[in-house]
Amino acid sequence: MSAIAQSLYAAIGSRARDWARKRQGPDPASTQLTGNRIYILPTRAGLIFGLIVFTMLLGAMNYNNNMGFALTFLLAGIGVISIHHCHRNIADIYLHYLGGRPVFAGEDLAFRFVVENRSTYSRWQVRLDWPDGTVICNEILPAARHTLAIAVSTTVRGHTRLPLIQLSTRFPLGLLRAWTWVDMNFAELVYPRPAEQKSDARAGGTGQMTSGFDRTGDDDFSGLRNYRFGDPPKHIAWKALARTGETLVTEYRSGATDLVWIDWDDFPNADTEGRLAKMTRLLLDTDRDGKRYGLRLPGSEIAPAADPDHRYACLKALALFNIRPDG
Repeated sequence: MSAIAQSLYAAIGSRARDWARKRQGPDPASTQLTGNRIYILPTRAGLIFGLIVFTMLLGAMNYNNNMGFALTFLLAGIGVISIHHCHRNIADIYLHYLGGRPVFAGEDLAFRFVVENRSTYSRWQVRLDWPDGTVICNEILPAARHTLAIAVSTTVRGHTRLPLIQLSTRFPLGLLRAWTWVDMNFAELVYPRPAEQKSDARAGGTGQMTSGFDRTGDDDFSGLRNYRFGDPPKHIAWKALARTGETLVTEYRSGATDLVWIDWDDFPNADTEGRLAKMTRLLLDTDRDGKRYGLRLPGSEIAPAADPDHRYACLKALALFNIRPDG
């Protein structure tokens, strides 16, 4: 295909998609692909097939050949019947959006769907296309569901919108192509890409506080925990070992508390994205070590904690820093 033809094809496709968006409007999370939103046109093979049938019709008329008429009408009937089956193959399919999990910039974001067939017959060769790829469902059984994921590449933090999806089929003969567009207005979160190396925050990154978990010390008995390699023998609970056979270690805590503050001002020698990358790396390392941490950004602060909800809240704050709600 020449460059001019490709450009013309892309322009026509873009106008068609825009027209369909205005005609259909945004789709809900559970969308039924009704017949009035399905479009159908002959494929290249279908055009050649039609040209052959038309040529056969002219030949049969010219020679008044009854067998030629019979074969021509048989092929034409097959073509007409295939229109019905091609359209019916995707009509009234249900597409349910299940959401997606946040990822870090540079990773593929998976939008998860369920394709549901509530009819009494199978759907064949149902294809889903989007700018980054294609998924083909070879068969969707009657009253069955098929789970799939649409992977979209990410490059920047913030929200990545679910792309326009084209659902199509060429079943049964490949002579026609029926398709529809699904435009769901959903987006998923993309965290900043973490820095490769450990953060180089200044000494102020770790602060002392007087509430919360105490750091390990030698003042007061705190309890027993499982033995870890490197624990001094003097801390092993020998009586408990003799009684239960478990190797436990006595743990002591002092009154001071050691918390990690992930602070914007601790990374002065980097631009905005560089700071966020280093803060993300420090957050992940601190969370992996099981420490409590808080987050300080210009104009906002998240109090220290150590649980999955807190991790999500901090990463979300980093991801949406200086991004408008509609961006």
